[in-house]
Amino acid sequence: MNENIWGSRTWVGKVVVLAALLIGTFFCVWMGQHIRDYTGRSLYRFLNWDIFLAWVPIVLALLLDAMMSIYRQRRMFWPMKIVTGVLVVVWLLFYPNSAYLVTDMIHPFVHYKPTGRFVHDLEFWYHLFLFVTAAVVGLGLGTYSLSSLQLLVAERYGTVRAWVFACIVLVLSSIGIYIGRFVRWNSWDVFIDPHKIWSDVIRIIGDPAELHFMLVFSGMMLVISLVGYLIMRGGMFRLQRRGYRW
Repeated sequence: MNENIWGSRTWVGKVVVLAALLIGTFFCVWMGQHIRDYTGRSLYRFLNWDIFLAWVPIVLALLLDAMMSIYRQRRMFWPMKIVTGVLVVVWLLFYPNSAYLVTDMIHPFVHYKPTGRFVHDLEFWYHLFLFVTAAVVGLGLGTYSLSSLQLLVAERYGTVRAWVFACIVLVLSSIGIYIGRFVRWNSWDVFIDPHKIWSDVIRIIGDPAELHFMLVFSGMMLVISLVGYLIMRGGMFRLQRRGYRW
């Protein structure tokens, strides 16, 4: 019997995937520092913070998975249901930070200063590989945490509703990525400055040009997120229970 490694209850699979994501994360941190040393410029320090935020949904997903493992053995009382619901809402607010790393790929176009034929300039490849790796790590983090919650939803409500849940999350996440990149909201602004969020929503809806830009950008992000999710969740990593053969 095959099990999907992404977010599965097979802890061997979880460790393998998390280890790969950690390697990618450490590479990004190291490469960012290498670029700063190589150029003598203070570049891309923000990326460490962006990657940290991208890991928050993973932590929340693992916490929810662990809680559900405990609750399977006993009845879940209403206080625990409230705690679970709050964790899911917080997870949803932080989830867009994972695929948000894809949009950080604009920064080499801003900060890289080409000299001559840039494709033969080693520094160009440093910049490019840093953000390509960060984008892949972001998609992987998002895939892992969403898959983990999708499996929990499937256990309670069935496979079809679980896929509906995943698709809704990806749509909301794509809109959230636009908001984070261009409107500059943070995940916690929902709690500390809801009035500003409401006024920005009214402004976007009332501006046809910005609304069109948001819909097109969010649509493209949705395609990238959905394709990445389907490939990473269903095609790249699978385990067999017997022998854990790849």
